[in-house]
Amino acid sequence: MSFESFNRRAKEIGGKLSAENEVLVVSHHDADGITSCAVMVDLLRSIDVETDYMCIKQLDSTTISRIREYRGRPTVFCDMGSGQLPLIEENKIPDFYVFDHHPPAFEHPNQLNPHSFGYDGGSEISGAGVAYLFAKALGRPDMAHLAVVGAVGDMQDNSGALKSLNRMPLEDAVSAKNLLVENDIRMFGRQSRSLSQMLAYSSEPYLPMLTGDQLACSQFLEGLGLPLKDDLGEYSSYVDLNRAQRRKLTSAIYMRLLDFGTPEYIIQSMIGEVYTLLCETPKTELADSKEYATVLNACGRQQQSELGVKVCLGDRGETWDRARTLLESHRRNLREGLEYLKGNGTHSLSHIYYFDAGEVIPEAIIGVVAGMAYGARIIPPDKPVFAFAQDQDDDSKLKVSGRANMRLIRGGVHLGEALKHVSSELEGEGGGHDIAAGAKIPRKNKTKLLEKINQKIKKQQQTNN
Repeated sequence: MSFESFNRRAKEIGGKLSAENEVLVVSHHDADGITSCAVMVDLLRSIDVETDYMCIKQLDSTTISRIREYRGRPTVFCDMGSGQLPLIEENKIPDFYVFDHHPPAFEHPNQLNPHSFGYDGGSEISGAGVAYLFAKALGRPDMAHLAVVGAVGDMQDNSGALKSLNRMPLEDAVSAKNLLVENDIRMFGRQSRSLSQMLAYSSEPYLPMLTGDQLACSQFLEGLGLPLKDDLGEYSSYVDLNRAQRRKLTSAIYMRLLDFGTPEYIIQSMIGEVYTLLCETPKTELADSKEYATVLNACGRQQQSELGVKVCLGDRGETWDRARTLLESHRRNLREGLEYLKGNGTHSLSHIYYFDAGEVIPEAIIGVVAGMAYGARIIPPDKPVFAFAQDQDDDSKLKVSGRANMRLIRGGVHLGEALKHVSSELEGEGGGHDIAAGAKIPRKNKTKLLEKINQKIKKQQQTNN
């Protein structure tokens, strides 16, 4: 299999989809799903296909009923659908197309999925990347920068850089002068936060004696002779520093992490490729790929995905103001979730950590909080963590989110495979990627899931050794 085969399939599907008069685009409500949706909507509207769209939490029996009843339009699934092909066919969705990067249940002529062509959708191409490569095959390469944002939002740059098929939209965005690629510090907030805030809010990596203490961060920066404010009296951000100043700060952070015994792999992951969007206003959240993705996640996880799609399609003004308000709310929710976790702690089995937040942490952000537990040093990086939260739609069910890190992935852990297998045995459904996955199960099966998932992770690691 090859990219030529992938591209040929894209053109075949494009010929059929271009002939439709109207469609409904259905996508996932996270950053990758929202960017996928925006790329597809932009493409379809450019070729005069009347297009509506919706972003949903997951594709299940409830949402599929809504989709089936939506004006009888053909449906375009983005960043979802491949694993749910049996559900789609069982519910007799009349005409559908699937553009996904999750492992497919089976092959289908109207499905474009990298796994069918020898590529790993968990690390080599995101959902937005699939949508972009489809759009490019049809002569619409305008949204390459969104595919980069989607891939970063899907954590496909966790190795320090995007790779494989993800490089195609990246290179196209650079050629279009919409993206700058640099090898630099990968801390969150390089664009929009002041230097002291960037350090104080850092959880990946956790900065000993600095994270959580903005005054200490200001004193640390002053001790390095770095400017807290610019000539106009505005607080300096990381991108305001010149190369010598950046090297000084990076070296000082490196030495601090080393002095406090931070694992070498965490220190090394601090430096890598960063992606600046030149088509956006500098020193705003949209100018950095990680921050842009966080804006979209904030919209999606607060049931405002359509607002995120509009931002991707270029709406600013009031739309952007509303998105920023959601971002602040999202950050506050994450801080509160992390504080809850610090106060209540986690439980441990032989091969996993876990905690149950009940209704305290919303299911929409439970996975994000679980992932942050590593950086905040609430749990060590030696085992994956599984988090439970109340299902917002059904009191009898629980949302389960699993998170791992690159050290565990290299050791054979694949959370998506584990949760898909175990949840299917317990009247639930789930899946995802190696480093992040989710499922829904009946509340009564929580204990059984923990026992089975613990054994599944153990087996994955033994098989890899």
